[in-house]
Amino acid sequence: MSIRILMATAFSLAASAVGATEKIKAVETVPHELDILLKAGHIQGACCSEQGVYLSHQLGIEKIGWDGRFIRRVDAPAHLGDVAYANGRIYGAFVIRNRKRGEKPGLVRIWDEDLRQIAERSFDEALDGIVVVGDTVYVGVDRWGLEPHAKCAIKRLGLDLSDRGDVEIDLGYWIYCGVQTMATDGREILLGNYGAGKDKGNPQRYNFTRLTPDLKVAGNLRFFCAEGFGRVPASVARRDTPVFFVVKALGGNMQGWRKDPKGNPPRIRLSFYEYANGVFTDITAR
Repeated sequence: MSIRILMATAFSLAASAVGATEKIKAVETVPHELDILLKAGHIQGACCSEQGVYLSHQLGIEKIGWDGRFIRRVDAPAHLGDVAYANGRIYGAFVIRNRKRGEKPGLVRIWDEDLRQIAERSFDEALDGIVVVGDTVYVGVDRWGLEPHAKCAIKRLGLDLSDRGDVEIDLGYWIYCGVQTMATDGREILLGNYGAGKDKGNPQRYNFTRLTPDLKVAGNLRFFCAEGFGRVPASVARRDTPVFFVVKALGGNMQGWRKDPKGNPPRIRLSFYEYANGVFTDITAR
């Protein structure tokens, strides 16, 4: 039996031992295996496959297994805001800061599941948040920056990174910057934003939106997924309804880690949520 199948089996047994209502045990990383975050700061985005979970940050990607153990990492040239998985490939959305003369601010890069680079393309605007649905790559565009604004821009690419244009969307609430993190249930696009305050055009304090593949708003809600989330493969979750993981920092995130890197090293937890009819239900065993 392969390592991949062993990890998936170990994870899914916890989910299926008593049936579909059984909670799933949280996955936690091992102390000091993610010490790169002392420099990088914190996790920016995440995606997953049967092999494990891919965690993006300022300096690259960390690949961990479904048992929480570190597998491998790859360096990245700049702020890697989010990653997406589809068909054996990892897609990453970058903001290129401290650019060299003539260098563009946005970049999408593709790796295989072992984090070997396959392709990349530069773009004229900063990018953050990325997901693949069908034959389309959707990428968030940070068009308006830190000032509160009412719209969100999404760029559409082919799987070969050919540019299919972008759309400006009125989410129904105001946000800061662009898209923060993106995922999909296979039908809708799910995206988390930096929601503005009640006095800044967001009285409901929304920070999460469901979009149709043609980028129409299907609903808004409050759901905390600030450091990445993604749908767990059905072969791993072993449930009829979609299950998502959400990345949550332990130990006070980078503020706590940097105060006591030996006693409180960087660690993250994957919590699990069942998703149905636009609602996330926490099914994490505590």
